[in-house]
Amino acid sequence: MNPVHWQLDEQGRIVAWNRDAANFFGLPASAVLSRPCAEVVGGTDPFGRPLCPRCPVQREIRYGAYQASTPLTWQGRRLWCQGYADNGIRIELKASAGCQPGDLLTSLAWATRRLTAEPGRFFQTLQAFLSVLRRGLGMEAAELFLADPQEHYLVLTAYDGVHREAFMERPWFAWGEGYPGLVALGHRALVTHDLAADDRYLRQKVKKLGYKTYVCYPLELPHGLIGVLNLASRDPDVEDQALLQTLNLVGPVLAASLYTVLTRLGESGLHAIAQALHRGAEAEGLEVLLGQAMELSGASGVWLALKDGRNLSQGRPAAACPHLARCGVWQGRVQGVKTSLEPCPHARDGRPRYCLPLWSGARVMGVQQFHFARLPQPPGRAVAALQWLLRLGAEVLWPTEIKAATETPRLEIFTLGGLRVRRDGETLSAKAFGRRQALTLLKLLLAYRGQTLTRDELCAHLWPGEEPEQTQGRLHVLVHDLRQALEPEPSQPQVVVREGEGYRLALQAPYFVDVERFEELLRQAEREEGAVALELLRQALALYRGDFLADEPYADWAELERSYLRERAVGAWFRVAEIALALGQPREALEAYRRILTLDPWREEAYAELIQTLMMTGQEPEARSIFQQYRVRMEREGLPVSTYLAQMARVSA
Repeated sequence: MNPVHWQLDEQGRIVAWNRDAANFFGLPASAVLSRPCAEVVGGTDPFGRPLCPRCPVQREIRYGAYQASTPLTWQGRRLWCQGYADNGIRIELKASAGCQPGDLLTSLAWATRRLTAEPGRFFQTLQAFLSVLRRGLGMEAAELFLADPQEHYLVLTAYDGVHREAFMERPWFAWGEGYPGLVALGHRALVTHDLAADDRYLRQKVKKLGYKTYVCYPLELPHGLIGVLNLASRDPDVEDQALLQTLNLVGPVLAASLYTVLTRLGESGLHAIAQALHRGAEAEGLEVLLGQAMELSGASGVWLALKDGRNLSQGRPAAACPHLARCGVWQGRVQGVKTSLEPCPHARDGRPRYCLPLWSGARVMGVQQFHFARLPQPPGRAVAALQWLLRLGAEVLWPTEIKAATETPRLEIFTLGGLRVRRDGETLSAKAFGRRQALTLLKLLLAYRGQTLTRDELCAHLWPGEEPEQTQGRLHVLVHDLRQALEPEPSQPQVVVREGEGYRLALQAPYFVDVERFEELLRQAEREEGAVALELLRQALALYRGDFLADEPYADWAELERSYLRERAVGAWFRVAEIALALGQPREALEAYRRILTLDPWREEAYAELIQTLMMTGQEPEARSIFQQYRVRMEREGLPVSTYLAQMARVSA
């Protein structure tokens, strides 16, 4: 059938009835104008119950959605009813073929425009879009978890669907915990059609209600993850491939839209903070930041305790917590009362509140308490959005804390996983270096960065077996090519400089070399504890995309640096696992041990820790599987199998 259209006023009465509608229903315009749409159409839901008197399309649009839709059955025909906010409500009825991705993108575009124009309606607009998405894809529940900027946890920010109470059982997950945390760690969608049998899914109430299909989809940005989108249904035969195809189209746009809106939520406040700082009034800037945070959260009052001992408040908060000085939030934890966050161990009353760290860069500059007269729904919905807003404010208030991260380097050199070079934001192709060996010369200088290599040494590496005297001219040509590619002014070299009888890499700031940043972050992590150290380690390991100069696997001159950096990465993953276990995040620890074995498949200590953690968390079959993998590897190489590991996995050696 061709789509048929008609127009409603704000009360749901028909005000325009075109010829297609008249032909489809067999009713002329004179018979339907001014009558309620529900009375004329009289559609039912898939179970035969009257649907139009409780029209979900009109309800969602009145709630604030730009677009809403629902399946509808009329005289035995399965149809799709879709409405748009357009001078009242414009209705379109068409054959049931599911929601088209273009329809969802249209709704998403509306949501983004509205979020940008009315940031105060952030949570309501997300709710409206989730409703369109859920109904359009024929699912029973849709959830949006937002990640905090530090990528420590995911918080349920918006929900639409039935069985709300069951889905509220766990509205907060640590990185690596449950379906959302696993998707955040692996950056891959998870899909199941047998939810009850999947131990990774941690909400027991949802399982008991008979939900079968569950899709958990990562919302990724180029520099990280902003959230996770979940869809659930009790139908085990949902076409998950069609779902994933739609999410692959909508997901990146949704992720970019969320990032744009979250970073613009406090735009006017940031301007006010900057003006206050220009006048030398930091306290005034902090007051502005607290006011914005309180408005976004809907809290009745807020306390802020700063690292330097200052305390500020706004609104009508409860009395300041006497335990702030030793609060676990100083270690980057997120706690609360009646919010399903990690419970505050010091709370003596039952008044709901959030206890959040104020991050600047990789350091906690303060602890905030948001007190609520009435808790929002979902309970922790404002947590992640607050963290984004407060991080931006902290960057303005304490710019020295993040100076290194905000400078835009002219030259960026990536060596981990293979060489890549960016100049002024553009990736250089191999052709930009002229001769192929000019790139090899750059790799040599990077492997020996900080040292001067003589011309004879460089020639011996570049042209082994040839006399250095015969290759000096070729070396000069390569140096010229390299300078043309890297130097701002090749006639006045500042990157590849000559010293005596040799050359060295003398990078001038601002510049970026991934191995230097990798080691700097590891050194910072060694001086910290808890969640702060974990954040620094995560940043460092995100840079470790593979072995040093992996595109030169047989170059002996790169092997020493390669082995050293690999060992540094292994040590960092061990510490990630140690801290994650201490913070009660065993899944992140398990992922860390697996990463170690990817880097060093013979590391028996990692096998032992992995098996022990699996046994400790009740995953005995998985522990035995890991031991079998270890045994096969050892026997294939003719090496002895550890009886200690066999005992730990409860199998015979």
